[in-house]
Amino acid sequence: METRIGLALGGGGARGFAHLGALLALEEAEIPCHYIAGTSMGAAIGAVKALGGNLRKLERLLLCLDLNDLLQVSDSALRELQRIIGRSMMDYVRGSLWKEEDAVPHDTARLHELFSLLTANRAFSDTQIPFAVVTTDVETGKRVVLTEGKLYDAITASTAVPGVFSPVARDGRYLIDGGIVDKLPTDVIIDMGATAAIAIDTGAPLTREIGTPLDAVLQSQRATSQYLTTLQLERSRAQLEGRLMVIQPDVGWIRMFDFTHVDEAIQAGKDAVRARLDEIRLTILAEASAASNPSHSGS
Repeated sequence: METRIGLALGGGGARGFAHLGALLALEEAEIPCHYIAGTSMGAAIGAVKALGGNLRKLERLLLCLDLNDLLQVSDSALRELQRIIGRSMMDYVRGSLWKEEDAVPHDTARLHELFSLLTANRAFSDTQIPFAVVTTDVETGKRVVLTEGKLYDAITASTAVPGVFSPVARDGRYLIDGGIVDKLPTDVIIDMGATAAIAIDTGAPLTREIGTPLDAVLQSQRATSQYLTTLQLERSRAQLEGRLMVIQPDVGWIRMFDFTHVDEAIQAGKDAVRARLDEIRLTILAEASAASNPSHSGS
């Protein structure tokens, strides 16, 4: 039986550019990929891979872009909180623009522009590798997995961090960041048909200094997310009979909206995969190796 390898690419904002480095290293090592599921920035990078895009060209493009300026976000959590409060007050007075039919808020339009560029305005039907994007229904809290329509629309929803970007209206629902409920979607690639999985985890660590009440609030969210992710990974590992590898690039020091470290994040992704290539071949490709070497199949 052929091994069907799925890639689960998690969220993490600017840390998520490590996914590009990881994919480049996997391509160099000729590790096959049969399914991809992505959350947030993992969805953006995963879409390019699923389309058969040139990842080297993407790397050069990203290093030329000022993403903080393009997306008009600050690398300061405090400044973003101030913006969220200000926008919430405006929405309270005038009503929420994102709830108006066919409305495209300015912040969402910026995401559309970026992700339309990265995916060449293509659709899920154009992908060479089966691909899924994870989002969250903001009203019900349920996970919504998207596999149809324009890629940029799905990725925009998956990256719509609550408060920072407006929810995305789709099929009568309002969708936000998929990492709220499924930060590392190994369960999605299993549902797609994967028999082995490589998960790239670029989530925020719990090791940051807590100096303010805001830090404590953010830490509580990270703790909840990490606990949920751990439970999901345990279940996925059991379903795959151990053939799941979680790779964590050294990007924990990068803040979610600090897009000034794209090159370091990409390099961290490359380094993390290259350091574990032997383990990947042994754990993930073991079935293929056994099939090609029958003399060891009974050992």
